[in-house]
Amino acid sequence: MESILLIVALVIYGSSLALNLNKNDLWANITLFLATALHFGALATRSIIAQHPPFTNMYETFILLPFLISLRMILWKKQVVDQFRKILIGSIAVIIAIALLLPQSMKAPRPLMPALNSFWMYIHVPSYFFGYMAMLVAAVYAAMILISNDKVNSEKILRQMDNEVKITFLFLTIGLITGGIWAYVSWGNYWAWDPKETWALINIIVLAFYFHLNKQTKQKKAAIVLFTLLTVAFTYWGVSFILSGLHSYK
Repeated sequence: MESILLIVALVIYGSSLALNLNKNDLWANITLFLATALHFGALATRSIIAQHPPFTNMYETFILLPFLISLRMILWKKQVVDQFRKILIGSIAVIIAIALLLPQSMKAPRPLMPALNSFWMYIHVPSYFFGYMAMLVAAVYAAMILISNDKVNSEKILRQMDNEVKITFLFLTIGLITGGIWAYVSWGNYWAWDPKETWALINIIVLAFYFHLNKQTKQKKAAIVLFTLLTVAFTYWGVSFILSGLHSYK
């Protein structure tokens, strides 16, 4: 049932993208809302089947992140520049498609480990995903700043990117702090230099350069955002599969 809902949602997201490209804003918004509702249904179904929130393994996070992006576009429509809605909807469709193509062994629901069955999970993990959501939106703005020749429009995009980076930095910091508290509660120490912990700190350090440039230009800011996206991607995927640690999915 969960996979069927995701497939139908994916098709409707594709329809919303096509309607956006044809500038049919009314039906584009209606189909986006419908796709998001079905997407939520898939997440709810997964939660019921797995008997825990849908953010405890790679597959679940692949279906949660695009839902948050879609919800962001619906609830805070004015904060997302219209010309980028189609890019974000396309990104949502791609992430869902990747999730559906993951091997069945990664999709199988598993019971939570005792250390994960904690109040702090409901603060720590969602904080990171709110941060990742804003990071992806900021990266879209950053890419357009670097390739756009429209100075007037790029200034507007820069302001939007500034807002997204602030949101990202806030939630990544909350995630790091609550992760330390959770580690102390579960394992008796706040920091163990686990690869995931280390790279989570690297993400914040790299993104901090955004606020501390000696000579701030939109090109430099955009480059930092895109570089941070790479470090976040490695933290999210690379560390989980390449490096061994407490957060490994291997």
